[in-house]
Amino acid sequence: MYPNMNNSSDDERKKEEEAIKESVVRRYLSPRARERLNNLALVNPALVKQVKDLIYNLAISGRLSEPLTDSQLKELLYRIQSGRKREYRFRGLW
Repeated sequence: MYPNMNNSSDDERKKEEEAIKESVVRRYLSPRARERLNNLALVNPALVKQVKDLIYNLAISGRLSEPLTDSQLKELLYRIQSGRKREYRFRGLW
C-alpha cells in the first residue's frame, strides 16, 4: 500500500555507481577510442555496455595501466563480436 521509500535511494545509488563507472572507462580510453565507442553506441548500445563493463573490470583489477588506443579498442570489439557469431538458417519452400 505504501510506496517503497527505498526506490529513490536505490536509484540514486545506481546513478552514482554508473557515474563512477563512466569516469573510470573515460579515463582508460584515448580520445579517438572514446569517439569510436560513442559512435558505436548509436548503432549497438548493448555491445557498448558490454565493452564498458569489460574495460571497467580490467581497470579496477589493475590489468590496464594506460588508456586503450583506437586500434586496441577495435581489436577488443573484434574479439567480442567474433565470440558472438550468429548462425542463420533459412527454411524455404524451394
